[in-house]
Amino acid sequence: MSIPPDLPTPAPPPESRRSRTARRIGCLAVALVPLLLLAAIVKAPAWIDDHRLARMVDRIQEYPPPAGADLGYFDRHVEVSGDSGDCWYTIRFELSTDRPIQEVLNHYRQAKIEDPDGDLGDYELVAYTPFDESGTPVDGTSATNSMILHLDGMYDGTWLDMRCY
Repeated sequence: MSIPPDLPTPAPPPESRRSRTARRIGCLAVALVPLLLLAAIVKAPAWIDDHRLARMVDRIQEYPPPAGADLGYFDRHVEVSGDSGDCWYTIRFELSTDRPIQEVLNHYRQAKIEDPDGDLGDYELVAYTPFDESGTPVDGTSATNSMILHLDGMYDGTWLDMRCY
């Protein structure tokens, strides 16, 4: 059956603005998904190493401080750098104590806290005391009242953590 020539053919329904916008958003999403997956693949090794370091920081926090000491505010300050696949880390935290620095250092050196590789006590520990320009302790009392402890160590990074290269 054919349409008589004198009847006009119905016009297609007008394309809504909403469908054009939805189509554009869909195309954009399809174009961005591979880029987001690539970014996740590149960042995943750093996230894994950050998790390993966060577990070490948790172990430090859970270890009881020496007698007469208080961790107080524990700033999760962790720095990571490296070369040729070896990652170096520094974990810094502050301690308030009336104990001598050497006693605090000995306390944490005997702790044998597990590092990110699973080794016990495979790090160096250094303590600093804050002083002002005149050489007076910042808190105005003794040099052992407030100290900053640095744990420096090395671990084998995951194969794509770009901070370690």
